Amino acid sequence: MAWRRVGLMLCAALAGGLTALAPLEQAVQAGYAQLEEAGAWLRQLSLSGAGGNVLAWALVLLVSCLPLLLLVLPRGRGRWHGEDLLLPGCALLFLVLAFCLVNPTWQPSPIFPEVWMLAAFGIWGMGLVSWLVLRLLRGLEEGTMEKVSAVLRVLLVGCAALLVFAAALHGSRAVAAAVDGPAPEQIAMGQLITGGPFDRVMSAGSLWLTAVLALAELVPNLLAAWVLLLAADLTDALALGPFSGESAARCAATARRCRLAIQLTLALALGGNLVKLALVGVIPQVQFSLDLPLLPLTLAAALYLLCRCIQRGKELQEDNDSII
Repeated sequence: MAWRRVGLMLCAALAGGLTALAPLEQAVQAGYAQLEEAGAWLRQLSLSGAGGNVLAWALVLLVSCLPLLLLVLPRGRGRWHGEDLLLPGCALLFLVLAFCLVNPTWQPSPIFPEVWMLAAFGIWGMGLVSWLVLRLLRGLEEGTMEKVSAVLRVLLVGCAALLVFAAALHGSRAVAAAVDGPAPEQIAMGQLITGGPFDRVMSAGSLWLTAVLALAELVPNLLAAWVLLLAADLTDALALGPFSGESAARCAATARRCRLAIQLTLALALGGNLVKLALVGVIPQVQFSLDLPLLPLTLAAALYLLCRCIQRGKELQEDNDSII
């Protein structure tokens, strides 16, 4: 199981790095070109006659109403709830998007139609994902401890993979920007401030140092992913019993690692700014971060407190058992 998670994190990091190198602008344009072709085909079908118009509308309505199948499937899904209102909303949004594709003049943003259209499709996808998450949470309300812990473990590992993906994405972009060097106006500003020659500002060593500092800022996100993986490991022990001997031992080890994650996060936040302060005038551009990385600190502190509460509960249970 541990090797599978390591492989998943490596795949997430590789995907993030490759995504940063991908030509996103060309990908957006290519995606919108495909949508334009589909809209042109539907428009041509609609203008071919009464039968073609009916067929075009039937196809649009059929695809738009696909999310509504989730209101009746799978069999025995139970009664409807508030989150099911998202499904008709997604169907209506897709119908509006299809109409705007067939009739481009109705799009609200004629200057950047591809941005508006792809953003709208992204919102449509977010609506379906939101429904899935809310439906999953409702299904866990009456689930067993084993079921809840299994779902929680999957969610924690998935969130850790997303953090690793985001860190690799931002890290690759930061390294690429550092290696490319600062903009001409930043070079002029650097010459004005440092008074040094151009080769000192643009030296290869200073650029790579900038890249290393940019990568160091991503370590807290990796620590946050590590904390989520620790929480996923803890769910295995808690599923057997929150106050069992294995759970207490796992909580003690997890608490120590959470404290280590907090210490490393604070040390990196402080040490990174001190290094940048010492290197002002040596590297082309310096960006100080005066706020603490709240995500890893919050996750590590919450998991640390949870472990301590479980350990304290175990101690109280042993005291009660000794009295009885």
